[in-house]
Amino acid sequence: MNMVKNIIAFFVLSTTATCFSCNVVQVKKKADNQKIYLEPNALERLGDSVRFDLTVALPNASLLKNETYVLTPYFKYGNETYLFEKKLKVKGDTLDVYSGVKLKGHFSMPFKEGMEKGSLLAKGAILNNQAAVQEETEEIVVSTGIITTAALSQIGQYRNQEEYPVLGLWASPNEVETFGMLSENSYVDLSKIFTAYSGVPFTDKAPFLQAIEGPGDWTFKKNKMKAFAHYAQVERDVLKRFENENKPSQQGSENISDLQLSILSRSIRKGEVSADTLSEKDYIRALEMEPGWAEKEELLRAMVEVYPSAYSYNNLGVVFANRANRTLNKKEKNQLLENALFAFNRSNGIFENPFAAHNLGIVFWLWEDKFSAYASFYRANALTKSDKLTKIHQAALGAVSIFNGDYRLAVMHLNYAENNPVNLFNQGLANVLSGDYYNATLQFENSAIQNMGNGFPFYGLALIAARNGEETKLYENLKKAIVRNEYLRKRAANDFEFAAYHEKESFKEIIRQKIND
Repeated sequence: MNMVKNIIAFFVLSTTATCFSCNVVQVKKKADNQKIYLEPNALERLGDSVRFDLTVALPNASLLKNETYVLTPYFKYGNETYLFEKKLKVKGDTLDVYSGVKLKGHFSMPFKEGMEKGSLLAKGAILNNQAAVQEETEEIVVSTGIITTAALSQIGQYRNQEEYPVLGLWASPNEVETFGMLSENSYVDLSKIFTAYSGVPFTDKAPFLQAIEGPGDWTFKKNKMKAFAHYAQVERDVLKRFENENKPSQQGSENISDLQLSILSRSIRKGEVSADTLSEKDYIRALEMEPGWAEKEELLRAMVEVYPSAYSYNNLGVVFANRANRTLNKKEKNQLLENALFAFNRSNGIFENPFAAHNLGIVFWLWEDKFSAYASFYRANALTKSDKLTKIHQAALGAVSIFNGDYRLAVMHLNYAENNPVNLFNQGLANVLSGDYYNATLQFENSAIQNMGNGFPFYGLALIAARNGEETKLYENLKKAIVRNEYLRKRAANDFEFAAYHEKESFKEIIRQKIND
C-alpha cells in the first residue's frame, strides 16, 4: 500500500516538474514570437520632435487568460536614454484564441542634439496576473538613426561662398516700406500734422489717425486709408508731403565727406566722440559704409541712444541675430538672441511693423521654436501690402513649413516667393521630402545655376541619387557639395540618407575631400 502511494506521489511530482519546464519554454516562445513594425519605416525629425507609430503583431493563442503582454520602447543616444511613458499592453482574457493580435500606438519624443545617431529599442514581456514578469525578450533594435533632412531648409541669403547666410530684414530708409521708421519723419510727426490739418471735418479724422498710429508699414496704412471718405484730398494735402520728406534726395549730409564720416563714426565707436555728433541721416550713411557686424553694432548702439526709432532698433536686432548665428558658444548665442528679441520688441513698441515682426521669427527660428517662427512670419506678412516684402515673408513661411513637416504647405508658400538660390533649394527640398524627385531635380539645378558657389543644391541632388540608388550620381554631386561647404561634409558623414553607402570606400574617399580641393 505504501509502495502504491509512493508511486503516485512520484508521478504527480514528475508531471508538475515537466509542466513547469514546458510552461517556461512556452512563455519565452510567446515573447519571442512578437513582430514589431515601425511606421514610417525610418525615424524622422519633424519640427522639434520625432513622431512615429509602433505596431506589434502576436500570433493567435499567444496568451493565457491570466497573462498580459507588454511592449516597452525606449530611445538610446550617447549616454542618454529617453523613456516613453506609453507602453503597448494587452490582457489574455480580452483575446480571441483563434485570431492574431495587433497592437498599435503613436509615440513622440522631443528631438535633442545627438539623437540623430541613436537607436529605438524595445523589450517585450509576459506578465502574470500578479503583474510579475514571467519572461521577457532580449533588447530589440527597432530602428537606428534619425533622418533630419527637413532641417536643411534655409532662411536668408548667401553671399558668394560664405558659410553663413545673412539673416533678417534690414530696414533701408527711403523705400516706401520703411517710411515712418526713422526718428525724423516718424508716424508721430505725421499724426501731429494730420491732427492740425483743417481740410477734413473733425469727425472724419478718427479713422485716418487710427490707421496712421496703428500697425503696418506705409503700404499697409495707405491701402487701409483708401477706403476712407476724403482720401483723395488727404493724400494730396498731407500724405504726399510725408512721402516727399522720405524721398532719397532728402537723405544724407552734403557737408560731410565720406572720409570725414568714416573718421567720425570710428571715433564714436571708440567712445572718443559724443554719439550726438552725427545726425540721424549721417548714421544711416555710416552704417551703409561699414561692412562688419561688430562695427555696425557699435554704431547702432550709439544711434539708439540719440535717435531711438523703429529703424535703429530693428537694425540693431538684425546685427545681434546674425552674430548669434555665427557663434558656436551656446551661452553667447542665447545672450545675443535675447538682445535681438529686446531690440525687435522695442521696434514693434514704437509701431508694429513687418520688419521687426519678421525678424522676431528669425530669433525663434534660431532658437528652433519653429511654430512661434511661423506665427511671427505670418503676422509680418499681414502687416504689409508690398509685393517685395510679401515674397520675403512667403519664403520664410515655406522654409518653416518644411522643417515642421508640412511639405504641401511649404510648396504653396514658396510658389509666391522670389526665385533666388535659397528659395529654389527649399522648393527642391520640399519636393524631395514629398517624393516628387523630378521637380526637386529641376529646382536644385536652377538653384545651382544661380549660385555655383553654394553647396546645398548639389547636396540635394545627392539626396535624390541616394534615394534612387544611383551611386555614381551620388558621389558626383556629393563631392561638389562638400568641397563648397564644410558643414555639408560633416553632415554627409553621419546623414542616414546615405546609410547604405557609409561603409563603402568610394563614399569615404569623397568625405575626405577638402574644401575647394
